[in-house]
Amino acid sequence: MKTFTKFTILLIAALLFSTIISARGFEMEEEDYIDDIPFSTELIAAQTMHNQAVAVKFEMEEEDYIDDIPFNTDSLARIALSNQALAQQFDMGEENYIDDIPFNTNKVLEQLSNDPCSSFAENR
Repeated sequence: MKTFTKFTILLIAALLFSTIISARGFEMEEEDYIDDIPFSTELIAAQTMHNQAVAVKFEMEEEDYIDDIPFNTDSLARIALSNQALAQQFDMGEENYIDDIPFNTNKVLEQLSNDPCSSFAENR
């Protein structure tokens, strides 16, 4: 009961004080701006929040393997790509004749078959 009485008296005093101040029109004087903090508190707060966010370690727990696809998708993709590549028609232009063998192979074959020392003649 003592506490309740003290609390009630303090509450009444606070209400009385606030009504007296508001009745007098209590206003604070405008003060000159003094730049007494030589750093940006906003930047420091942002940097601190960034450092706290970066310091948090996120660890993902291992997921269970679920075999929900009953076939090999890699194999199917390879088959599909192979079929797609084989379905394309390639038009290879006619090449010019290049005489890259400077001798007559039929003539060389005849000479080898007539030569008794040749290993080609023995295998024939």
